[in-house]
Amino acid sequence: MGQKKTTKTLKISRAFGYKHSKAQHLVELVLFFPFLIGIIGLLTEIAYGLNTGIELNSALNRAVGIVSSAQKTDSTTQNTIREEIQNNTYDILVTRKVPYANTLKVETLEVDDFLVSIATYNYTYAFKLVNMFFSAVPEKFYFKSVSIANKSLFKPNSYNINNNSLTNDFSAYNQAGLNNLEAGAQNLYNNYKNKWNKDHEDIWDDYVDEIKQEQENNSNQTGDGA
Repeated sequence: MGQKKTTKTLKISRAFGYKHSKAQHLVELVLFFPFLIGIIGLLTEIAYGLNTGIELNSALNRAVGIVSSAQKTDSTTQNTIREEIQNNTYDILVTRKVPYANTLKVETLEVDDFLVSIATYNYTYAFKLVNMFFSAVPEKFYFKSVSIANKSLFKPNSYNINNNSLTNDFSAYNQAGLNNLEAGAQNLYNNYKNKWNKDHEDIWDDYVDEIKQEQENNSNQTGDGA
């Protein structure tokens, strides 16, 4: 009697466990599938957004390096430098296939002896399926990147030689021909070596004196305040 009951129970469990399992699994898959796609899309969008933030930082630093090494004259203004940094950053983002590059904005400001470049960029969240069910992701990701460079790198670096003596030396070496070019260049270097060394020493001494004077002024102000 017990054996028959066990067999009957087993048949019933098999009937409900196997004959209806495929349909049950299909229904579960249909119900869970949108959430699965939503999770995958959510993670993909977050990863892609974070990657664009990294690309922004890399592009800004690269653009600052390009502009700092470019030729600049006395007419080059800070606004011109800002525009060059923004244009180069934009071109790098476009080259690297970063979307929404037109949202890029670059501002520059001078802080002591440094030029600070601040770039902002907006990445629009494209996968909307998750937000249809519940608000989980903002519509936009806002990224900001900062690059700091020495202000002296952006000063004029193109000059005209107005030294008549130096111009005459170059003209004489040019007229002498290529055979004497190496010897002429060595002589030219020797002639101006001492002058350059002296100029560098004077610049360094002036800088040291300026720092000492600032330290003395700060010490005097501190003593007066005490």
